[in-house]
Amino acid sequence: MSVYDFCLLCTDDSAAVRIFDMNEDVEEEVFQGEMRDAMYSDYEGYDVESFDLCSNGEIILNIDTSEDD
Repeated sequence: MSVYDFCLLCTDDSAAVRIFDMNEDVEEEVFQGEMRDAMYSDYEGYDVESFDLCSNGEIILNIDTSEDD
């Protein structure tokens, strides 16, 4: 499921989301903002490998951009 598709599942498009790139060459947060912005970010087409729900209500989406290398 892509980042775009994952964000479409959420009912609150103003929810806080972070995108973390698990690519060995990157291994850092590449996006921080709201769901509506993540849907149209540079990372919208990447598959969500996993996700984390934080106690503060934030969602962290884990992607891997290594296929682009």
